[in-house]
Amino acid sequence: MHAFIENVIFIGIPLAVILFWSSSMRARERAITVCRLTCKSYGAQLLDQTVSLQRIRLRRDSQGVVRFYRTYGFDYSYNGIERNNGTLTMLGAYSDLIYIDPSDENITPSQPAHSEDEMDGKIIEWRGRDSL
Repeated sequence: MHAFIENVIFIGIPLAVILFWSSSMRARERAITVCRLTCKSYGAQLLDQTVSLQRIRLRRDSQGVVRFYRTYGFDYSYNGIERNNGTLTMLGAYSDLIYIDPSDENITPSQPAHSEDEMDGKIIEWRGRDSL
């Protein structure tokens, strides 16, 4: 019985770490896509792939399932000179809330920022270190 527990620990902990890392990478790629689409719809530019995880915690979704609630920060610009900060929160794999501050009251989105159906099945472009 003692060997069984050791094997579960030896295999279970690394497996949990790998699954968490994989989930985090997928969520980050999805966050980049949501931020890019939102910025584009407002006529802004997402800067320097600046989407970064700021906070992570556990939260229940509408069905009561516990999921990771991630908060990402990102920078964007309307004119290429001034930087603005935005925030995206995701519950599991889906965007929950995005905050982008229009610097001009007349700026409105030209189209819906994104829809979850639109994002499903899309291939996210991978960039190597040399292309950054």
